Amino acid sequence: MDKIKVMHFLSDTNIGGAGKYLITYCKNRDKDKYDVIVALPEGSLLIPELETTGVRIITLNGLKDKSFDIGAIGKLKKIIKEEKPNIVHTHASLSARIAARSLKGCKIIYTRHCDFEPSSMYNNGLVRKLNGWFNKKYADSIIATSEHAKENLVKQGIDESLITTISNGFDGHMIIGAQQRDAIRQKYGITSDEVVIGYLARLVELKGHKYLIDSAKILKEKYKDTKFKVLIMGSGDYEQTLKEYAKQNGVEDIVIFTGFITNTEEMLNIVDIQVNCSYLSETTNLALIEGLSLGIPSVATNIGGNSQIVKDNVNGYVVPIQDPEKMAESIYLITKDPERYSQMKNEAKRIFEEEFNSKVFAKNIEKVYERII
Repeated sequence: MDKIKVMHFLSDTNIGGAGKYLITYCKNRDKDKYDVIVALPEGSLLIPELETTGVRIITLNGLKDKSFDIGAIGKLKKIIKEEKPNIVHTHASLSARIAARSLKGCKIIYTRHCDFEPSSMYNNGLVRKLNGWFNKKYADSIIATSEHAKENLVKQGIDESLITTISNGFDGHMIIGAQQRDAIRQKYGITSDEVVIGYLARLVELKGHKYLIDSAKILKEKYKDTKFKVLIMGSGDYEQTLKEYAKQNGVEDIVIFTGFITNTEEMLNIVDIQVNCSYLSETTNLALIEGLSLGIPSVATNIGGNSQIVKDNVNGYVVPIQDPEKMAESIYLITKDPERYSQMKNEAKRIFEEEFNSKVFAKNIEKVYERII
């Protein structure tokens, strides 16, 4: 039996959420059944990572960090006709969807990786109707990475029957040895009796780090029977502002900024409780899933796909956005009861294996392929 040929188009030049999604799928795909090709912009940082998965890579002009480029449609149409894929699967590449429709028999899928609320123009019934018509014409199926992303697509007029929700997947981190963990903790001035609260995210305003710093102040002043350190992992334009804010609030002694890190596995190994403080947009947060694989209980805001990963009162707590008091209280509740903490760790590992393991993720994508073929 001939393999099903699937051609992915991604416009990202950097490694973001969509890129990690694609790398994870390519690593865990059914190699006996699917022949996978990935089309990327020239110079994309994803190329070396994807090369290790064994997929064929094509680099193209006209994809670079643009979903739609009318001038690129002709070039994309040519390469699609040459390759004759059974399925074109796009990620932030509307140009490729339009180009693919010219090939008879080729099925089109796109994955929606973000979950921003629809703009006010979708309040207009005609706009919603036109958007629904367009997406039905240029997509045989749509994958949303969270239920919230799916809801937003429906609000934009897209037929719900076209949309399948598939959460991001992850291969899973290894638990490192106690000696190695102790060495990393010592590097950051963390003592053995301190609870480490970790936030792994870009330092941009919408990620809500400011509210975590507010929570740190509450933990320091209100819950004095427990020692905490807050580890802010990542870099971004907001870094200096956050450092100054921590100093203004008198928590620079317990809030640690690591800067950009590449060893996420090692750093998450020293985290006792993971947080996510986003307040505008969050689909299926990969950092939270990474923490699940290590059995880390979490406290996350009730936005986007967070509540799919953090089951309230099961493997952590879901709290309102921009509510540092509730976040601080939830963090403390997890730490004060060792038996509850242990239960939440076990639940985190179970949820990861059942819902977010990369092999489950890849199979779910291939179920969509099989259905539309």
